[in-house]
Parts: sequence; structure tokens; C-alpha cells
Amino acid sequence: MRSADSHSRVDAILCDVGDVLILWDKEIPAAIERAYGLPDGSVLFEILKSHAGKLATIGRVTHEEWLREVTCRLPDAAVREWLSYHGDLNSDLISLLAAARQAGVRVYLLTNATSRLWEDLAYHGIRDFADRVYCSASIGLAKPDPKLYRQVVRAIFVPPERVLYIEDTPSWADAGRQIGMVSHTYSGIPALKDELKRLGLPVC
Repeated sequence: MRSADSHSRVDAILCDVGDVLILWDKEIPAAIERAYGLPDGSVLFEILKSHAGKLATIGRVTHEEWLREVTCRLPDAAVREWLSYHGDLNSDLISLLAAARQAGVRVYLLTNATSRLWEDLAYHGIRDFADRVYCSASIGLAKPDPKLYRQVVRAIFVPPERVLYIEDTPSWADAGRQIGMVSHTYSGIPALKDELKRLGLPVC
């Protein structure tokens, strides 16, 4: 890939996946809860925020171990129904990132996720879209741990001040800013386009 345009203020983009590149409809887990008579919020809590969910996110338990633990607390059918849902691809963001890559900016993904991430990316046909994918389950660290950010920045060989970090969780975006990255709290395509223009990146 050619070098980034000399007018650009960044050489790499580090982009979150959940609720940024892949959008998750909150009505889906709510519908599962209604169908199985589960308490509000229980599906996402048990799957992602429970002890087993947190361990799976940093790769301390396998997918099979995680599944056994979660299905002790939720109906097996409810868990598998959730697993069959892969979210909706943010095609507008894909277009913006593709334009940046065409201009010579490297694009990386960084997300807190279990090993199921690879299935989600493959489902949407973007497993090979980025220059590299950094998954918390593979690294053993999760956002907003500054050690994770520093490790990834070292791995991509780009000074942090030349990295645009796109993240929807404000405190996590702040954590990236604390180590020197140019952080953008994602709230939608229009605001991101303004940020890309400010940084001298192409906007399609």
C-alpha cells in the first residue's frame, strides 16, 4: 500500500467493531427476553458482562467453556438464538475506511470481543478488510486498559499522535487519547466525516 497523503495528519486508523463497524439492534436481545420470559437486560449481561463473559473477552476461557457457563443461567435456545444474530454492517463506515486505505492510510480494527468475532467478521465478508484485526480475546487484555493501546500502537509501528482511534464508548476514547492517539467518539457518519476532513483524509 502506498504511503498516506502528505496532507493527512494521520497514517493509521484504529477502529472499534461493536456498535461502530457492526451495529447491534438492542431490540433483538429484548425480543429474546420476551420470548423466553427472561428479565430485562439479562441476555446481554449474562453473555457479555457476567464473569464468564468477561473471561471469554480476554481469552481466559474457550467458547465452549463460556457456552456451558452461560447456558446454566439462560435457556440454551435463547443463547443460540442470540448467537445466530451477527448485527448489521455499517456500510457507510466501510466506504469511508476503504477511501482512507485507497489514500494510503492503514486501517486496523481493535475490539473487545470473544473468539466469536471472527465468525461475525466472516458473516459480513470483512474478515480480510482491515490491515489487521486486534481482538481482546487473542491479546489477553481488554479496553480501556492502557497496556492494550500501547501494545497495539507498538505493533503497527505508527506514533500514537498519527493514529486516529474511532470508538463509541466515550471513556474508552478518552483512554486512547491519554496515550496520545487522536480519538474520535463515534456518534454517526456525519460527525466522523467532519473529523476525517479536519485530518485531511478523503471523504467519499
